[in-house]
Amino acid sequence: ALWTRPQIIGKYGHDGRPRPENAAADLTRIPCDYVIVAIGQSIVTKPFEQIGVATDHGAIKAERSSAVPGLNNIFAGGDAVSGPATVIRAIAAGKVAAANIDAFLGFDHKISVDIEIPPAHFTNTPPCGRINLKYHGKPDCSGDFSLPIKGLTAEEARQEASRCLRCDHFGFGSFKGGRQTEW
Repeated sequence: ALWTRPQIIGKYGHDGRPRPENAAADLTRIPCDYVIVAIGQSIVTKPFEQIGVATDHGAIKAERSSAVPGLNNIFAGGDAVSGPATVIRAIAAGKVAAANIDAFLGFDHKISVDIEIPPAHFTNTPPCGRINLKYHGKPDCSGDFSLPIKGLTAEEARQEASRCLRCDHFGFGSFKGGRQTEW
């Protein structure tokens, strides 16, 4: 099993960054047979190369099905294959890998979304980009990890909250065409 504990943002450390602290909540047990660690900003390719996994510029070479060429039971996806990308693309790669691993093992499971998400609606709000936070005005910020002095104004917060975040509905990248409710 995997045991997790909710965290909250705590006091600031000597480096000026907030430290995580345990929340006032019980440990949560997630039953599982295997835990696959898939975190980080880059992969260490050497162990993969030693067992015959082909790599290119720090990424694993994989087919569109997420299978690794030349190896019968190895699959790869997400940032390990594409390099840093969006969360949406990583989720899509995970779905592709899960479906192909399922088929490789001789199954044909269907994963479906069992919640009803209301359809996205159009508004007259003009499209806009993300609001950038205003950082301190120090000319040389090298090695300075202090937090922004100013957050969003009320007007900026309203604008940010009204941006369309329904990529699942209107389409983005591999989700183009709308939200898939079964895969």
